[in-house]
Amino acid sequence: MKLRILSNSLRLRLSQTEIATLKSDHQVSGKTNFSNSEFIYSLIINDSEEDVSAEFENGHLKVKLSKIIAADWIESKQVDIRNTDDSSIKILIEKDFQCLHERLGEDESDNLPNPLAENSKK
Repeated sequence: MKLRILSNSLRLRLSQTEIATLKSDHQVSGKTNFSNSEFIYSLIINDSEEDVSAEFENGHLKVKLSKIIAADWIESKQVDIRNTDDSSIKILIEKDFQCLHERLGEDESDNLPNPLAENSKK
């Protein structure tokens, strides 16, 4: 799972395997190890959530989304999920597509096929 943080916005991108894990386990996580600690980030399906929210505690960023929103996104061609509440942080969760142009050193074999790939070949 890729995580991008910019000011008060979070962006998570999930590969095919990560989406399947989220569906089966209701959670997918990643971590970054620093010399003296680790940063853990998780996307969690939560029955009590009605939207998308985020919390940070003890070095763990938890992005939570409702079961209904998650199921609709996982099972459809819908590309992204955004929080719709008035919180100070903007959250964007996306399916990670293969790039239209090859990027050296980047393994995109588990990314979803890009729906624009067919149009770029014409």
